[in-house]
Amino acid sequence: MDRSITSLSLGGISMEGDGPLTRSLIRSPLLESFGEGSTSGFIAEDAAHWAIEAFIPVQPDQWCHYLASRIKQDTGETDDAQTRSNFDQAVFKITESVRQFSSAQQFEFANVYRSIDPDRDTKDLSSPESEVVGDTEPADLMRPQIDAAIELLHPMLDQAGYTRLSQEQIEECVGVASQWGVPLHVDFSLFEQLVVYARGDIIGTRFKRRLRKFYRRESVQVPIYQRMVVMFQLSEDQNADETLVAASLHLRMFKNIPKQDIDMLLPCSRVKISGVDRVKIVLPSLGGFLMSLRKIASYALLFAVLALHWTAILTVLVLGYLVKSTLSYFQTKNRYQLNLNRNLYFQKLDTGAGVGFHLAAQASSQRQVESILAYYAIATHGQPISDRKLRRKCERIVRESINVEIDFQVDRAVKLLVELGLITPTEAGWQVA
Repeated sequence: MDRSITSLSLGGISMEGDGPLTRSLIRSPLLESFGEGSTSGFIAEDAAHWAIEAFIPVQPDQWCHYLASRIKQDTGETDDAQTRSNFDQAVFKITESVRQFSSAQQFEFANVYRSIDPDRDTKDLSSPESEVVGDTEPADLMRPQIDAAIELLHPMLDQAGYTRLSQEQIEECVGVASQWGVPLHVDFSLFEQLVVYARGDIIGTRFKRRLRKFYRRESVQVPIYQRMVVMFQLSEDQNADETLVAASLHLRMFKNIPKQDIDMLLPCSRVKISGVDRVKIVLPSLGGFLMSLRKIASYALLFAVLALHWTAILTVLVLGYLVKSTLSYFQTKNRYQLNLNRNLYFQKLDTGAGVGFHLAAQASSQRQVESILAYYAIATHGQPISDRKLRRKCERIVRESINVEIDFQVDRAVKLLVELGLITPTEAGWQVA
């Protein structure tokens, strides 16, 4: 199969099982009845990026094979056996060092997160000396562990190529929905801490049908984050749609989330009914009420005789109208919430401790890829290379290999190489040791 035309279905399941599955976030029957629903969509394998990021989307083992295959091309040597041997040895040292560091990182995170994991199935042992003093809340007691866990996750996210979203960026999405999303209300006062990271700022394509265009399918570009990580601590326990404990750090990881629908990932959010839906709720009930009044009016004389019953009949009609409108409102709200929960099920990648281990693996992969690329660029340059030239050369190699523009982080890439003694600094720049 030609990989250039392979795409990941947003509306269905990959039969080959060779890629992540993504569904439309919302396919509401209410929206589709007005020609505003999502019919299908895809994320192309070579999807364009809205922004240049530090993330290099390749696997370390494939990256090593690719770079080894182009040594002769970049050095111009007829016999590249020695260069290839040195490269293989450097790759081995880098890989072993990164694995040891990642293992220690995961172990440290597991120790810190164990006591604040909302999904733990173990009991806490307490001694008589560890009684809670005064009015101290459990959430306040666990604050140091929560802060420590977040501090451990920050470098993992940075190394894995994630970018932290500001509070303003998050709040801009509240109450605003993409053409496939649902407007929500989020009470930020419920959060003691809220941290959101994103990676893979790409362009997805979805299809929609508009009534004013005779229901013909048209494509629409959608800004999407390929990966999103949400960390939050609540100011108090919540028992709404799900039980959330304030004394825990809640971690969640999602995939392929439209930028305007970030608020869908936040807990304790409430669905906001759109004006179109309000009209659809009110008009049928109001029409039935007016039709009933018309029929009653046609028998006005008869009901005039039964004047004592007129007030009761009108009261029953008004109450029936109010009950029907209220039931329609809650039915519409529940349908939105059901669609939201059902589709987010397919967007969620991990929760709790699994997010930390997932991030450690992603950080390990990126650290290997960056360090191996930096060593290769220095080893094949033939002379000392400055930071600026090293960055440009690494970015060019990535562009030539996978056609993706990146912002290569030279400082963190060469740090490990210096620690391992693989490169040394000179007045002219970096060179192989």
